[in-house]
Parts: sequence; C-alpha cells; structure tokens
Amino acid sequence: MKRKVIKQANQAYTITLPIEWVRSNQINEKSEINLEIEGKTIMINSKNKIKGGQITIDAENFEIKEIAGILNSLYAKGIDEINLKTSKEISSELIRSLSQNIGYALIENKNNTYTIKDIKGSETSELDEIFKRVFQIIILFFESAIKDVFGKQEEKTENINARDLEVNKFCLYLQRAINKKSYPDHIKGRALFTYSFMLEKIGDEITRFWRTNTEHKIKKNKSMKEIAQICLEELGASFDAYFEFNLKKINKVFDLRNKIREKTIKLNIDSKQTELLRHIIKISEECTDLNPLNIMIKTQTQQ
Repeated sequence: MKRKVIKQANQAYTITLPIEWVRSNQINEKSEINLEIEGKTIMINSKNKIKGGQITIDAENFEIKEIAGILNSLYAKGIDEINLKTSKEISSELIRSLSQNIGYALIENKNNTYTIKDIKGSETSELDEIFKRVFQIIILFFESAIKDVFGKQEEKTENINARDLEVNKFCLYLQRAINKKSYPDHIKGRALFTYSFMLEKIGDEITRFWRTNTEHKIKKNKSMKEIAQICLEELGASFDAYFEFNLKKINKVFDLRNKIREKTIKLNIDSKQTELLRHIIKISEECTDLNPLNIMIKTQTQQ
C-alpha cells in the first residue's frame, strides 16, 4: 500500500492513514498512536488491543486430543474467537483443555456450536514482560529438577507433568503475543517466534530429564551434579544475554557450553547415567542455539 507524502507549511511532512485501519482500530481525532522507527521503516501502532479474527471449524470427526491440539495452534496464531461445530457433548473436556490457554474461555454451546473467545486480550507492550516471565519459570523449573534429582527424589511423575503443562501454557501465551504484534521487520518477527519455540523445547527437555530420573531412580555422582549446575548457570546466562544484550554475555553462554562438553568427555558412567546426562547436554546445546536468534533480534543494521 502506497501513500503520498505531503509537505506542510512548517516543514513537517504528513501522510494519510488507511480508512480501513482507522475504522478497525477505532481511531478518532482524540486518539494517540505509537510510532516505532527501525532504520527505513516506521511502524504505527494504536493503543487499542489487537484483534486476531475468528474462525469456524467442523470438529465432528475429531477426538478431543486432536481438538486440543488445534486449539493450541490457533491460540498461538492469535485467533480471538473459535467456533467448533460438533454434535458431541465435550464441554467439560474443552474446559480442561482451555486451562492451558491464558485468556481463552468457553462462552456458549448453542446449535451444536461451541464458541471459544479470548476474554483477556493481550497488549503487545507486554511482550518483554512475558518473555521475562517465561524465562524465569523455566529457570525455576530447572532449579527444582536439579534439587530433586540430586537430592531426595520425592517428586512424582504426575507432579512433574503438571509443572510441564504450566511451562507450556506460558510459552503458548508468549507465542500468541508475538503473533499478535505486527512486525515491519519480518526476519525479527520470525526470529522472536523461533526463540519462543526454543524456550518451549528447553522446558520439554527439563521435563524429560526429571521424568527419566523419577522413573528409573538412576545413580548419580558428584561430576554429573556439577555438570547440571553449569547447565543451569548457562540457562541463566542466556536470560542475561537476551535482556542485557552484548557479545560478552553471549560469549559466556558459549564458554559454559564448552565447559560442559569438556567435563562430559572425562566421565566414566553407565548407560542409564548416560541417558540422564544426555538430557542435560541437550538443554545446554539448545541454550547455545538461542544465541544466533538473539543476535538476529537485537542487532540493528545501519542505514
């Protein structure tokens, strides 16, 4: 869409806003809008909540697990209203599934149609705070796992799974917030989403690490615990590198990964211990994989 630049008498330059955008965002003469400048690009945002649209799905032949997967995908995409058409009575199952989607609620069931809406809405200005919250949840999750695995080993599998669902819930919320924000820089938008997806993968790997130990009661040694603690430090360093971006902090993540690799080579452990350690190594490598995405997100090119 092109707009002609108009020069005003006081040397200012103006353009007109598309009427469709003005109407959909309820802009009037008293409204204020936000401008974000990135090189040659100016992004205009209204302060109103971003609408994610609605969709209707024929779910007659779907099982509840399949429906739950669809809901999660549409939630992450940023859809605000979903109409599920099915003659099956799935109200209670839907409510349980929706507990993993912050803001989603079952509004009504009428004429074989279940209507699900976002009753919270999301502010794009909250994006950094959501990132911070997700990171902190994952770090705390790993801290608890290490404490239990190398400590009293009292946690049960169902409790671990419940904590994993909580991590996934906030990761989905982060992905939804990213998709609902409009990016003039499409590369940055894709990098942000991939970064959030990688955080979810790290959370899943922590779950596997914890669950493996709970199910097999693996014997550990001091060196394995030390490696796990270094990995936790690496996850914390990734947090610092994202929120206090500089190459020194990014290099610290690489250094801690390399330290883990060096210590792992020297270990003499059995097959079950190797299986447990493999999860720690995977978490470490995925933390390192966040670095190039972080650089893509935070680095601005000179024009």
